[in-house]
Amino acid sequence: MKIAIIHNQFSRGGGMEAYMLLLVKGFLAAGDEVTIHTYEVDRQLAAQFPCAISQTRLPPLPGHWKKYLFLHRCNTSFNREEYDISLSLTRTSCQDIAVCGGVHPEAVKRVSRSSLFRWFHDKIEIAFERKMFATVPIIMAHSQSIAREISNNYEVDSSKIKVLYPPIDTDRFFPSDPQTLKETRAKFNISQDKLTFLLPSSGHKRKGLQELILAFNQLDPSRFELLVAGDRLPRKIPANVRHIGYINNLAPIYSAVDYTILPSHYEPFGLVIPESLQCGTPVITTREVGAAELLSEQDGIIMNNNQPETIATTIRQLSKTLPVAADFAGRHRLTITQHIADIKALYPTLRSK
Repeated sequence: MKIAIIHNQFSRGGGMEAYMLLLVKGFLAAGDEVTIHTYEVDRQLAAQFPCAISQTRLPPLPGHWKKYLFLHRCNTSFNREEYDISLSLTRTSCQDIAVCGGVHPEAVKRVSRSSLFRWFHDKIEIAFERKMFATVPIIMAHSQSIAREISNNYEVDSSKIKVLYPPIDTDRFFPSDPQTLKETRAKFNISQDKLTFLLPSSGHKRKGLQELILAFNQLDPSRFELLVAGDRLPRKIPANVRHIGYINNLAPIYSAVDYTILPSHYEPFGLVIPESLQCGTPVITTREVGAAELLSEQDGIIMNNNQPETIATTIRQLSKTLPVAADFAGRHRLTITQHIADIKALYPTLRSK
């Protein structure tokens, strides 16, 4: 099949950038012909994938304006009839499938907007998003909660919305062998005499770091420790909270800790949840995290809120081990192969529209 993927940049990163690379990997493995439509390209990365790159050349505008011009040009010049399936990971309205990893009005509600500049850009983002939902044949929501948010914020035909959870790379995320576990625990000074928790975070405020710091301030440092991978921490933190830097491959650390914790205020999906479970490590999260929809009692704990007292009480009640059933990804159709098959299953619907 001929596949087109539209996104602002072809580069490594979190969120949609990581998802884009999984799509490319999955479609190529299935023998499909892939073309990336973008305006920023990491040439070193692109050289690693046998796919075509259609780069839109844009004038040297500030970041937001450059993206808006790209969206406009895609909407006026991209022809989806040239492809069997076209997906966009950004707010265009020219493709077959709009991939939705979050709804902009919901993000605005949860973040304080103090500047007129930011308010103005929010209005533009929402305008592009509204047009996308109104015109694209199929909307792929990355969780049931996102599907509800789309319907709550926009007038959209509910039959257009299909929930497909984003996949994880099972070639990267799997339980570590004993030797790797030993080496990882030694490298990061992870004590088996404590319950150790991992927070992967590149946006501390939304991920609930402040609430975690206040919770661990109440917990015995000889019994409980929090490791934070990603952005730097504030200066004043408890003795049982440690920053371990940005980690390119989290799989060994997922396996080495006792729990992964994600007490986000708002998380449309939260890939760290299935990644951790695929590595055999249980999770603690909140109902504000989309991936919580997939969890059973054997996978971890879903807290009613992310208040420090709730977190501290939950942690104090934990046992040392919580066995996790194998192959979380396979059981929930979160492998790349399964995800690509689910996207292709939409093809007859697309061609009938």
